Amino acid sequence: SSSSPRRDFLAKTIATTSFLLTTTASAPLPSRAKEPTEPLTRELVTSTFQSIRDELTSPTGVVPTLTSLLDGKSYAQILQYTKESDAYFRKGKLGKARKLLSQAGCSKEVKDAALGLSNAVTFDLIGINRASREGRVSEEDGRRYLGELRADVEKFLELEKEIVLEE
Repeated sequence: SSSSPRRDFLAKTIATTSFLLTTTASAPLPSRAKEPTEPLTRELVTSTFQSIRDELTSPTGVVPTLTSLLDGKSYAQILQYTKESDAYFRKGKLGKARKLLSQAGCSKEVKDAALGLSNAVTFDLIGINRASREGRVSEEDGRRYLGELRADVEKFLELEKEIVLEE
């Protein structure tokens, strides 16, 4: 049996990709000074977690915004908003709080919980996005994932009390 052009293309693509990944992964990265860390203060912890709390309660927060977009059946806007939210909310705000948990010397269990909840936020946003896609709109799924997003953010906020500062 002769191989198809498609199969040949896939084999070459996989081989090239594997080679590139191997050579790139083994190349040493240029060294770079670590970004200076802000001193860990009660004010920094409070403001960081408050910015996350605002995403639940402020009219412009992620949860209220998604709620009103779902109420208005603005599915095209939801698709865009969920992508943007992952970057600025999960990577930005939750990422900053996770760094504080590390900086404060919290246990591996606490850091793992923070990572798990941060990842859960991504999956909640993906679920809302999927429930809003043309031809597959499901208001019920969108609301279910929105409820999970709210619950995951609330659980993440509980981790603030794990940061104990010597003052």
